[in-house]
Amino acid sequence: MKKKILIPIGIILLLAVGGAAGFFLFNKEKEPEQEKADPLVVEEVYRETKDNVVEEKEDPYQNEINFDELKAINPDVYAWIKVPGTNIDYPILQSTTESDDYYLNMTMDGKYGLPGSIYTEKYNAQDFSNRVTVIYGHTMNDGTMFSELKKYRDRTFFDQNPYIYIYLPTARLKYQIFATVAFDDRYILGQYNFSNEEDFNGYVSELKSCLDGNVNHDLEIHERIITLSTCIDEFPDQRWLVNAVLVEEQR
Repeated sequence: MKKKILIPIGIILLLAVGGAAGFFLFNKEKEPEQEKADPLVVEEVYRETKDNVVEEKEDPYQNEINFDELKAINPDVYAWIKVPGTNIDYPILQSTTESDDYYLNMTMDGKYGLPGSIYTEKYNAQDFSNRVTVIYGHTMNDGTMFSELKKYRDRTFFDQNPYIYIYLPTARLKYQIFATVAFDDRYILGQYNFSNEEDFNGYVSELKSCLDGNVNHDLEIHERIITLSTCIDEFPDQRWLVNAVLVEEQR
């Protein structure tokens, strides 16, 4: 029997407008003709989804996400991300018809407003087969979305919480974090040609050489890494990147 998805309490905030946002990745903003996010409607959507919840297993790697229910809310949901040790436990979206930054300020249920959604761009394949997949999320003053990536500034936290889990309809991917760093605000997917070995190795070397952050120099870095990207409030020309390499795959 297919297990139902456990929607964490953070999903309320994923769909809500409440709370002030931090700065984010892009200056450009699109004002689509969409209904504004209504916190009361958002809460109702959350409750309807939560009615189908069953107990979550203690080990996040054993969870099974019900993508049929998620896609009934929004067909652009194609993956789920969980970062143990943080409240990051969200669906990942990618628009196939709108601009790449469509979900920058669009909630999962199609309402325009913060906190937007966790998303990737069409440049990246939805099976996470690219050498580098960049996942974007806002930093919010209320601590939701990708805000708690900043916990990785602390070396003890970095050492004790090394894994990120990505769930797909037909796969579960486990990544190990190798670098959490402050980086400049260049457009990563446009700056590098990751099909080129030199560019890929150069990107990894740049990450490892950043002075502000933590790095696991003993971890071997090969193809298929993810970069979680969010803003740094006090430094709008920088991005906080959490980078991890695929270490286990179940299909």
